[in-house]
Amino acid sequence: MAKKRVHDDEEDDGGIEDENCENASEEMEEEDDDKDRARRKKKSKKKHKKNPGLMSASGQTEQDRRILRRKQRELHQDIAIGNGGGGGTAADGGGDDGEELARLRDQNNELWGEVRYTREAVLDGENIDLLAGKAARQAEKIVQVSWLFGGVCVRG
Repeated sequence: MAKKRVHDDEEDDGGIEDENCENASEEMEEEDDDKDRARRKKKSKKKHKKNPGLMSASGQTEQDRRILRRKQRELHQDIAIGNGGGGGTAADGGGDDGEELARLRDQNNELWGEVRYTREAVLDGENIDLLAGKAARQAEKIVQVSWLFGGVCVRG
């Protein structure tokens, strides 16, 4: 540190006063920074309260939703298992696969009327996906049967 000049009328304190001022201003800045950090922490720690009116606005209780999900899962099993996939085709007189598919579709549509939340809508979507796959397999069987009996083959 370089020595500063001292006038005759000033007392030489060895620069202690300047250092004290610098230290004090640094401490004040640090305190301000600490206060800002604490303020930001308080803001980030505030818990967002859930809107209690949101769930009740739908008119469904948690119990209603549980029951709906259970029904949707049972329907999912019925669609997946169905009648074992061994139902008759249109050629051998067992055309009740279409009736079964229509029954399952109608049942799923009835359950859809009760869906109010995404969680249940996802289950509905999975059921629709299974129904679509089942319908596609039935259509494939019809095309194969038509082809076997001299019908027009629509395969490419």
